[in-house]
This record gives sequence, C-alpha cells and structure tokens, in this order.
Amino acid sequence: MTVSTTINAQTANLLDENKLAQMIRNMQFDKKYAVQIFNFFTDVPIQDVERFIVKYNLSDKRMKEYYEAYVKEYYYNPQLEELFV
Repeated sequence: MTVSTTINAQTANLLDENKLAQMIRNMQFDKKYAVQIFNFFTDVPIQDVERFIVKYNLSDKRMKEYYEAYVKEYYYNPQLEELFV
C-alpha cells in the first residue's frame, strides 16, 4: 500500500504524494485536502512516513512544524511525535 492509497481512501478529491510534500515543505494547508492531510499524519504507518520523508527530502523539523501547526490540535498522534524527537 502506498501513501497515496492510504490518504485518498475516503475521498473523491485525490491528492498525490508530490503535492502533499510540496504543501508540507511550504507550510501550506489547503482545506480541500484536509482529510488527506489528517489521514497522512494519523493513518499512514510510521515506517511509510519515514520513507516519505526520505523520498521527498523533507526534514524532521519541517514535518514536526507542519504537524504542530495544522494537525496536532485535531488529531494528536503520540506515535508520530516520537519520530520527531
């Protein structure tokens, strides 16, 4: 299963991995992709999040900033937070 499959499972409006990576890199939150963004930070297995970070050359710092700015208040994920320590 890919990240795209997991994040788009509940939606008709598809978000590809590259666009998600760009949104994280640029600290952009597009409400039309809110479900996919929340799915990424809550439903994608940690090992797949790690692969995504490497594949798209994202820093742990940026991932943490994005999570804390847009996701944590609604979908706290302690397992994911351990990744950013």
